[in-house]
Amino acid sequence: MKLDRVGSGSTLEEVLLAAATRAVAYLRSAFVSSEVVGIGEGGDLTREFDKVAERIVLDTLKEYLGDVRVVSEEAGVVGRGSWLAVVDPVDGSANFEAGIPLASVSIGLARDSDNMRIRDMVAAVVAEVFRDAIYYFDRDGGFKAIGVGARRRSPPADVVLGYFESLESYLPFLELSKLLGRRPRLRSLGSAALDIVYVALGLALGFVDARARLRNVDVAAAISIASSLGAKAYLCSGVDALEVELTRLGKVDCIVVGYDEAIAKTMLEAVKRVRSEG
Repeated sequence: MKLDRVGSGSTLEEVLLAAATRAVAYLRSAFVSSEVVGIGEGGDLTREFDKVAERIVLDTLKEYLGDVRVVSEEAGVVGRGSWLAVVDPVDGSANFEAGIPLASVSIGLARDSDNMRIRDMVAAVVAEVFRDAIYYFDRDGGFKAIGVGARRRSPPADVVLGYFESLESYLPFLELSKLLGRRPRLRSLGSAALDIVYVALGLALGFVDARARLRNVDVAAAISIASSLGAKAYLCSGVDALEVELTRLGKVDCIVVGYDEAIAKTMLEAVKRVRSEG
């Protein structure tokens, strides 16, 4: 079944690119404020730029799609409709607030029904805020990179991305190095959506977050895009990350993403060994 056009006559690509680029345009403007305005549904501080970017995305989706149910970092679950949108209006908020140029707008779309999961997404976009780089996927057209090269690097760069804020979150990397027989370079970028897309493009061989603090909205669009390129994501329990639920805002388990299935399973084994020793 073709899903590339919606009630407005627009393509899914046009809808998601409009929502993402409008939010990016605001975030690059002179009207951005970092004032704390509350606590988001996810429990983190909400700054004015988070709320405004979210409102821009939601208004754009409603303009094109009509009524839509939204699961978002700031608002939680709002609205009802035939579409489900999973939104992180500013992934990498701490980077953005500090002026560190790594942040993104992340949006995924699925036909709304009960028990929706990442595998049910029909289109997704991750747009970089500080670069003219957009990563897009839909089921009909596949993957597209706008503003940057779309070629997948092979073999991937010998780099591991992730969050390493404690010894416990660093130990899986040490175990991975043992399994690989070498120690890849280690980088922490601060935007999980970009981390995952970069792994899929071969800019890194894997991503690991052993903290279990990421939410479904942080990773859903990026995992859809990455999967279309051949990358593989697992929760550290061994469950395929494509099975992560989307119909409510929720945390995901410790997660690994590999450039391919083999790398992902090696990373998963590293985490399991650390957990068994703990």
